[in-house]
Amino acid sequence: MSTTRAVVASVVGVVLALGLGVAGAVAIYNTKDGQVQGSDVPEVPFPPTPTGAVAVLDARGALASVVVLTIRPDTDGDDAGVGGTIVPVPVSADVSGGAGTERLPIDETVALFGGSSLDDELPALLGLSFDQIAVVTEAELSAMLAPIGATELTLPAAMTGSDGTVIAEAGLQRLTGAQMATLLAARDPDLTGAEEYEADVAVWRAVAGSVAEGLATPLTLQVESSTSPATAGPNIDELIGRLTSGPIAVQALRSDPIVSIDLNPRGVDAVALDRVEVTVTFGHVAPGRVAAPYTGYTYRVVGAFSDDQLPNGIRRLDVVYTATKALLGLNANVRSVSAEDSEGPSSTIVDVANESLVPAGELLSDIFGPVEVRIADTRITGIDMVVSLGTEYLTSLDTAAAGSGPGVESDTTVEDTVD
Repeated sequence: MSTTRAVVASVVGVVLALGLGVAGAVAIYNTKDGQVQGSDVPEVPFPPTPTGAVAVLDARGALASVVVLTIRPDTDGDDAGVGGTIVPVPVSADVSGGAGTERLPIDETVALFGGSSLDDELPALLGLSFDQIAVVTEAELSAMLAPIGATELTLPAAMTGSDGTVIAEAGLQRLTGAQMATLLAARDPDLTGAEEYEADVAVWRAVAGSVAEGLATPLTLQVESSTSPATAGPNIDELIGRLTSGPIAVQALRSDPIVSIDLNPRGVDAVALDRVEVTVTFGHVAPGRVAAPYTGYTYRVVGAFSDDQLPNGIRRLDVVYTATKALLGLNANVRSVSAEDSEGPSSTIVDVANESLVPAGELLSDIFGPVEVRIADTRITGIDMVVSLGTEYLTSLDTAAAGSGPGVESDTTVEDTVD
């Protein structure tokens, strides 16, 4: 059943219709004609970014929280190979992304088929591959977080357990690692997944703050319960050890409740993640793990601008968010996103992997304004075109839409490793 749901989710993945006035160009954007089959251009892969997830079950076996862990690549300068990014995920996130009429929240799937169903659900939900997905109990998580001393955090609301008992009051709290594990393992059926998600984010930010620049004795996670088979990459205990050996950034994901009777006839607790934000987030920290499920070309989007070049109130991630949204709206695949503090070009530069892609690259002027199309000196594995946004594109930005981009600029990036 979970495999069927994953297939459905891949079919009904969100495609954002942006009304960009490029109907005549869509066929060329989406075609695979001229796709590179072989080339003399040197090719480099994205650096390895080990990626895992920890799902926590409450005492009843209900999914209480989920967090994705990505590790800084070995080639990423200071703190290479340690530290990384934590991305909590709402347990009520809908795998079908709000498309169609069937809502598929991941906590419902776990309730029906057990924790092993996350092996299908999480990759389908996030468009991401994993080394390992660990399903843990409160006791296992508590043992992992126990070395963390009492830490201050602010809870947006009182947190309650499955029986409604208050386990932590709202506001500023000082909690031990074991107490934070209790919060992450709490699932009150009277609260929505979105309400509990805010507390999950607060807890993981407190954990990241406690790790600071890295623990002398990294945390460990010994799992006895159901865990997905590890790939050739590191297992979950190795991931936790590397993550907590260096600085950690925390990226929250925005979501919208799906309440329309037309879209949610069963009235289940479900939220739709912002698909563009998910793409930008993981394209920023783990591009080699991002899938390419759509029919169009594969892209890397680079927003390299100095502070002086940016419009007032607009951040680099706002710019790449808007550009990514435009490409996803054409059924393209954005696998890599970079937001760099450096001087940007005036016109958008499109580096294509092969001469046959030049016509498609030139059509991007319909989205980004004047473009300069070049044959790339070095091709990135799995990427057809690298779009380096120019300042002329900034002048066309809808600043209100751009300002809706991701809320946290992570300092854990991989952009320098593929330039």
